[in-house]
Amino acid sequence: MAVGATSRLRSYLRQKLGKTKRCSDFTSTTTNEIEEESSASPTTPKTIKLKVLTPKSKFDDQQDCSFFQKLPIEIRKMIYAYVWQGPYDHMYHESNGRHLHFKDGHWVHTRCVMYQEDDQDKDLIQKQIDAILESDRGDLLLWQKRLASTWGQRHWRCEERIKYGRPTSIDRTDLGALMITCKKMHPEVLESFIECHKMIFNDVFSAHRFLVRSSSSRFVHHLRNLDLTLSVPFHDLAPFLAIGHPDTDDQGDDAVESTSIASAKNSRLGAIFGALADSPTCLHSLRVSLDVYDRGPWRKIPERALALYLEQIRVRRGAEGELNYTVELPPALPIRTHYAGLRELEDAAGESGEKRIVMPFNITRRSPLRYWQFNPGEVEHFTWETHHGEKRHQHCWISLSKAPRSISNPYLIDFAER
Repeated sequence: MAVGATSRLRSYLRQKLGKTKRCSDFTSTTTNEIEEESSASPTTPKTIKLKVLTPKSKFDDQQDCSFFQKLPIEIRKMIYAYVWQGPYDHMYHESNGRHLHFKDGHWVHTRCVMYQEDDQDKDLIQKQIDAILESDRGDLLLWQKRLASTWGQRHWRCEERIKYGRPTSIDRTDLGALMITCKKMHPEVLESFIECHKMIFNDVFSAHRFLVRSSSSRFVHHLRNLDLTLSVPFHDLAPFLAIGHPDTDDQGDDAVESTSIASAKNSRLGAIFGALADSPTCLHSLRVSLDVYDRGPWRKIPERALALYLEQIRVRRGAEGELNYTVELPPALPIRTHYAGLRELEDAAGESGEKRIVMPFNITRRSPLRYWQFNPGEVEHFTWETHHGEKRHQHCWISLSKAPRSISNPYLIDFAER
């Protein structure tokens, strides 16, 4: 029995030993094969290229589309013009007015929400201040802020909506819907949108970017109705004037104007007006409002030099030959200045009774200011006192109604001089 048990144990151990040997032989064989393959492989690793099947995109040129093939471009533009009509057009003075400004890296367009009385009454804000002072009810500082707005007195409500509000249903159009409908519609839709709306620019940066920059200047010749309300700092007007004594003879005025025109070609205002004059535009109406905002209530600009640029812009006349071109300027006050180029446009023909030059635009002027915030938190009333004498030596200054102090004239090199 002992011998039988021992033989069975030996046979069992012999089987286990054979399995272990076979496993070790397989492992050594696999290791040797891997070492041989690694030694035979090139030094650079093999790159595996994955074949990814992507659908090939093909632009559909709409050869079978009845809208593009059967309808001419004139009929398609009539359809686009019908799409731009909105339910709120009758509520505002500019039914098709759109403020276009560049904000946060893209163009934004909003509706002009000024009413007819806002556009016709140029002294509406100061009349509101008069009513507040009489009734002692109302926010005086708010109306003073609107009076000093760089958007002009004709668009203060639009400025507040854009800066402090958010777009509402009255600002919505179907421009985005048409742009995503068909790629072939893109140029036609943009051209129709610009042609059917009155584009309003209220800052020099946006106007310069749209009218001068090559990326968007291709749409300039599609403008039909344009409104430029530009209130600029005085340094933007510096290229249009030359420093000199105000009492010099007229013999140097021509040289001053030629020098100003040559130096103003590269300015932002000069580039904007030059782009409108050089482009083959078909403007049906144009309104240009110019002002300076960093001189307080003293508003005076180089009108004669600017008029040389403005008169080169071509605007179509109406059916009866009326002018559809208006230039809005600051009030014609005899403000004393040491800048030779700051003279009113009405004096361009000289002072010897000669026939005045006929301008290709209508001239309208804003009402003189009579309220201003000279001290923080205090709105003061003032009047313009004029020294009457020879026309060339007339000048005016600010006379406060309640305080006897004097307000310096920023157009004089010696600020203490009145």
